[in-house]
Amino acid sequence: MGVFVLVEIWALQHDTGNSGDNSAAAGSAVAAGPNGAGPVDVSGLRIAPDRHGRDYRREAFGPGWAPAVGPGCDIRDYVLARDLTDTTTRNTCDVTSGTLQDPYSGQTVTGPARQIDIDHVIPLALAHRSGAHAWTDRQREVFANDPDNLLAVSAQVNRSKSDKGPEQWMPPVDACVYAHDFVRVATRYQLTVTADRADALRRACT
Repeated sequence: MGVFVLVEIWALQHDTGNSGDNSAAAGSAVAAGPNGAGPVDVSGLRIAPDRHGRDYRREAFGPGWAPAVGPGCDIRDYVLARDLTDTTTRNTCDVTSGTLQDPYSGQTVTGPARQIDIDHVIPLALAHRSGAHAWTDRQREVFANDPDNLLAVSAQVNRSKSDKGPEQWMPPVDACVYAHDFVRVATRYQLTVTADRADALRRACT
């Protein structure tokens, strides 16, 4: 699977960083297999309190979905084409409907694409509180459009999640897979986690 965005994902991996202050980090997080099996290793995540919670602005992460190259007009369409089956399209790339096996609830959702949300595994507001406040606008836009941080999910479940971290919300099914996905993205983008968040991630696979 490629990263079909017109902004360069690799640049964010190299350009972002966190000022350590009183944070602690050791080792590197390792996902135990493609299906999220095995314990979650959070030793590579920097432990620090959330900050800048009140100055989050959605527009700081870009004006919307970036254009895509490949199966989709934009990144939303790309993720729908990737995660849904039996899709229909308009204008060759605008995904209008399909069938989703919701990774968070386990339910099957079939119908118009408007009934399906694209979830940020690490919500944008949470990313802002855990390090993205210090990024450039371009870096935030890259993060918001990174398919590795995006999943097609049912609208109901996504809205119940909102901008909560794993210490406040876990999917009803496959919490272990979600925890591995969260750690992978947090490690890639050098985002911090609170102590409670780290504990919740560790417990997800026990």
